Amino acid sequence: MNFKEYRETEGKKYIPVLVAAFTLFVVCILFFFAVFRFSAVRTGFMTIMNILMPFFYGAIFAYLLRPMCKYFDRNFKKRLRPHIQNQHRADMLSNVLSVALSILLVIAAVFALVTLTMQSVVNSILNLVHTLPMEVKEITIWLEGIFAGNDVVLNYIHTIAATVTSEVESFLGNHLIPNLQGLIGGVSAGAMTVITQFLNLFIGLIVAIYLLVSRSKWRAQLKMVVSSIFKGRGYTAVIDELRFIDRTFTDYISGRILDSVIVGVIVYVACLLMGIQDAALIAVVNGLTNIIPYFGPYIGAIPSAILIFMDDPIKCIWFIVFILILQQIDGNIICPKILSDKVGLSSFWVLFSTLLFGGLFGFVGLLVGVPVFVIIYDLIKKLIYWVLRKRGKENLIEEYESTYHPPEKPKKKYFLQGGGRKKGE
Repeated sequence: MNFKEYRETEGKKYIPVLVAAFTLFVVCILFFFAVFRFSAVRTGFMTIMNILMPFFYGAIFAYLLRPMCKYFDRNFKKRLRPHIQNQHRADMLSNVLSVALSILLVIAAVFALVTLTMQSVVNSILNLVHTLPMEVKEITIWLEGIFAGNDVVLNYIHTIAATVTSEVESFLGNHLIPNLQGLIGGVSAGAMTVITQFLNLFIGLIVAIYLLVSRSKWRAQLKMVVSSIFKGRGYTAVIDELRFIDRTFTDYISGRILDSVIVGVIVYVACLLMGIQDAALIAVVNGLTNIIPYFGPYIGAIPSAILIFMDDPIKCIWFIVFILILQQIDGNIICPKILSDKVGLSSFWVLFSTLLFGGLFGFVGLLVGVPVFVIIYDLIKKLIYWVLRKRGKENLIEEYESTYHPPEKPKKKYFLQGGGRKKGE
């Protein structure tokens, strides 16, 4: 047997082994390079991330706006298709109109939110600067009335009040005004960073428009890529998992946003009824921070309570009581009703994922930690179920599901028949 015949027959058996060995060799080289040149790799990675930041912004904007675009697109198609003979043109027009309307609504909402809160923020800061010494004196008098006769506590109150008043007056008179030029210089130095971020956001908005308009094409291309890699049941499993990931993120993010809007409106109405100043600012702060699970309500309530306390300590107490009651109602009624238990995690795992991803990735981890953990939890669960089925342990799966995830009872449907209301099967 010559070399050519050997290559055509026996040599083909070793090709997969050689490919695997070469791949492992390349991976090892890349791994050791990443370990021993970590600073260079990190610098290069951060440079690429900064260059592609507008595209990341655009992808996030497009994903958040996609449910709104789909809703408007369905409605536009129903109204345009009967009036336009060319159905393809009608679909294209409805797609463009849905994207444009979604973008305009978001921009209008952001503009209204900034306009509504900016005046309250400026007024609150100016009012705090001018009235803080007087507020300290009034609080001191109020505490003296409560602890009258207790000389030890009164001495502490007088000492703390004198220290706070002295520090505030020193800051306003000796630090703020003399350092105003330095503050202006610092703002000027950071102007380029602000401009860069606004430019990234603007480019990201344009990228989001392109992604939203071409979302059907991107979906078809993704299916082609997955189909070229997987086949049969593998393709079906990957597509189902991608749909589950998309549904998890969409349900969770949209549900949290809707829940936060409801909480913000309730806080705004309650502040108006209690006669609290800066009701709009307090409502926006509590609504935005409510997006973060568990810790968000407290993050928003603490600065709001301090702001109210500077105006009226009694109203501050009522506000704290109201927030505690509201969070119980929101955590047990409003939020579960909106999410409809689609997250599928117990309170323990929600707290665990919030702490874990918040500690690893900061604010972004607090926002997306729960849906990411839901996906990881689901993958591990499917892997365990697959292993148990391979080993013939289906009874363990059935016992667990029937005990901890029993099927929901079908809801009774009612329909009118003969003028009366009767139960439908």
